Amino acid sequence: MEITVGELKRMLEIHNDDDVLSFCGLDFYRLKRRGPKLVQVEFDQQVTTDDEGRVIIDD
Repeated sequence: MEITVGELKRMLEIHNDDDVLSFCGLDFYRLKRRGPKLVQVEFDQQVTTDDEGRVIIDD
């Protein structure tokens, strides 16, 4: 799934600056620019999908 930075900002604007974001067990690592208009959110865990579309998380 992809969303724009603007969409994420709009979703977050109703929250306080000191509210905590949870990534449901994933450990946030960094934001990395991957192209002129692409920023990737990276986690410490490797997240992939199998042939049937199920999400696989390698810790």
